[in-house]
Amino acid sequence: MTFDPTTTARFTAADASLWSWSDDAAGTHVGYIADAEEGAAMGMAFVRFGKGVTFDFTWPYDEVCVVTRGSLSVRTGGRLVTAREGELMTQPRGVPGTFEITEDLEMICVHHPTFAEAHDLTLREYRAMTDAGNPPDAPPSVPRQPRVGRVFDPSTMQTFTLADVPEWTCVDERGGAVGYLADRAEGSPMGLAFSVFPRGGVYEFALPYDQVAAVTAGRFTVRGQEGSFTVRAGEMLYVPREVPAVFEIAQDTVAVAAHHPTYQEATGTAPHRG
Repeated sequence: MTFDPTTTARFTAADASLWSWSDDAAGTHVGYIADAEEGAAMGMAFVRFGKGVTFDFTWPYDEVCVVTRGSLSVRTGGRLVTAREGELMTQPRGVPGTFEITEDLEMICVHHPTFAEAHDLTLREYRAMTDAGNPPDAPPSVPRQPRVGRVFDPSTMQTFTLADVPEWTCVDERGGAVGYLADRAEGSPMGLAFSVFPRGGVYEFALPYDQVAAVTAGRFTVRGQEGSFTVRAGEMLYVPREVPAVFEIAQDTVAVAAHHPTYQEATGTAPHRG
């Protein structure tokens, strides 16, 4: 499947258009579905790390990692932060960390701004420079200011589960619900939410933003202008703004969604207030 910023679509790791990092010996593989070059508002990638992977990083963008297999551990600020299957980890821009991978890991990662916007060069340009033995310097990045007294803090790495959602909004009488962890008011450049949809539910949406969802449990069918397809746990769903689609839930489903712009920027209202 090729990414089209105007079309709702399902993606797996096999659809990655560019493996910007791929090292069998080191056990590190990062495969992008889309970035600015493809017209995406967010960087969208599948990541696989083998047991024993360790390296330092400081991202020039805000990243959300959703674990679909194994566990993700990062040492940062003198503490070890771990996200397990079905959980997510935030990795804010300018915050240093060290990956300490203790078991084989698969995850879906979404970040804003895109790689090209953050680095001022495309992924393909970056890969060509790296392959030539001349990797570019990482761009400078300034950490965000802390937000005291909130669940979400944009200045530090955190992990979240369904139990961490401070408030849920029901979308129907069957129990479908959306729970935001972060939006503009929390200092996040992306809206970040868990969604739960029960088996048998049918939902029609036309979202006011571009959204990437990492499905962590369940199965559902999407019906849109381009036809229908099924999305399963471990896969990625892209939904462009203002493009209607119907979602038919075949199994109880849980997903983590990241979207840009934020809900407040898109609607003028904070989540759970509209």
